Amino acid sequence: MKMTKMSRAIMPGMTNQRGILFGGQMMAWMDEVSGITAKRFTECEVNTVDVGQIKFLAPIPCGVFLDVCGEVVSVGNTSLKVQIEAWMDVSNGESEKVAEGLFVYVALDEHGKPRKVGKTL
Repeated sequence: MKMTKMSRAIMPGMTNQRGILFGGQMMAWMDEVSGITAKRFTECEVNTVDVGQIKFLAPIPCGVFLDVCGEVVSVGNTSLKVQIEAWMDVSNGESEKVAEGLFVYVALDEHGKPRKVGKTL
């Protein structure tokens, strides 16, 4: 599986004094989804080795629904890249992209050493 999606309802405890989602919470969800995506794809343990530029494209207010989506976009010998995008529901069934980032993982063997991914896109 090269794709993972997590949905969240933005609640008051997740927001700042302006009612906007904390950026750190978004980063944690992006890291979680990208890690799940990488592990599902490789079918082994993985470790984050790089987080590319994370962009926050729009504020995320309390009360909206948010989808955090991860997709494997590149596979190397022992590493893979996972693109993350976050989308919030807006009116009329439409969605707006509110964040994005690129996470790089290395596949690990049972001793915690890099191993061949063994799959291609």
